[in-house]
Amino acid sequence: MQNIIKSILEEIDAMLSGHFIPYFKVAIGLAMVVALIFSLVLSHGSVFEGKIAVIDLDGSKYSTELITKINTSPYIQVSEVIRSPVNPITLVSHDRNLGVLYIPKGLEKNIKKGEQTVNLGYFVDDTNDAQNSKVLPSLNEYIPELGAEISVNRISALGLGRDGTEATLSPMQIKSRNMFNPASSSTISTIVYFVYFFSSLTYGLTSLMIVGRLKATGMWNTVMERGPLALMARTTPYALFYTTGLTLISAILVVFGQLRFDGNYFAFLPSIFMTGLAFGWLGLLLSWNTKDPGQGASRMIFLVPPGFIMGGSTMAVGILPAWAYYASHCFPLVWLFRFFRDFAMRGRSLIDMLATYGAYIIFLTVIAAIVVTVYYHTQKSYNQNKAIENC
Repeated sequence: MQNIIKSILEEIDAMLSGHFIPYFKVAIGLAMVVALIFSLVLSHGSVFEGKIAVIDLDGSKYSTELITKINTSPYIQVSEVIRSPVNPITLVSHDRNLGVLYIPKGLEKNIKKGEQTVNLGYFVDDTNDAQNSKVLPSLNEYIPELGAEISVNRISALGLGRDGTEATLSPMQIKSRNMFNPASSSTISTIVYFVYFFSSLTYGLTSLMIVGRLKATGMWNTVMERGPLALMARTTPYALFYTTGLTLISAILVVFGQLRFDGNYFAFLPSIFMTGLAFGWLGLLLSWNTKDPGQGASRMIFLVPPGFIMGGSTMAVGILPAWAYYASHCFPLVWLFRFFRDFAMRGRSLIDMLATYGAYIIFLTVIAAIVVTVYYHTQKSYNQNKAIENC
């Protein structure tokens, strides 16, 4: 226990010395800066007033009214209307528009006669699928409703009444409701993910430099004498500051109404600290053979970014094959994002999350066992070399 306490105090002295990363400042400061910047840059999580161009070859009164009604959608803004044929690629080049709506000639004539269905076209700029995530569904829902307005008047002459007419035109419908983020707020998803990511980057960088720093400063021999628990305990103060920084910025966002946290934060809190331990211990393993802090820092790509990519922040988890989904849990940030979604967004209780916590404890135990195994293997070689030198 004395060796563990000494190791922890040595890491605190290293943070305060001014010769290494002042993590106690970075953990809190970076989280606040990232939250502030992205809160200003990203006001919501969906594209509102997404610009689209319209190629209107009909040029009729009805097509003009149709364009005006489409423009009232909160997700769509008609930026330009062209009355002649044009290549749609030119209208979306340079991010000028998100897509192009094509209205064929004879729209008004065919609509009023009702002899055949008129197909409108929408050319999607799918260089970024997320850009049209609201525009295309809105068009698919809005266009049939506008077309039905004309059919209602025609069918109502049959004497079916309003309800009967609507049932004839649309016997079945689906209505959707967003359960966790109805306002499409980026703070609930994107901004929090970025705060966690950048905070994890600085902590991961710090943990990867511990082994190299100990070797460069001549303290590695002391580490080999104190035991594996004393070495693993060196990550504790960093994990505490990591937890403090994320908790502080989360509290600020919640207090000012920018973050919705439905669950019990105190039940979520252990998952942050456990993630800090996981980052620290994996950082020790990844940098075990390094001889200076710079070598350890160069291995950051293997620690934090994979978890950010596969944790559900940048792409849907559902598109991953089964083996990739389970393999992704080798990265601590995947666990933290999973806990955040369940506690903060879905409002799950501690009882509901006990199984996940149990799995995370097993994950930490496996990492700890590997660290201990590697430590004793290195210590054995160290003792042999030391015995040879004494001889």
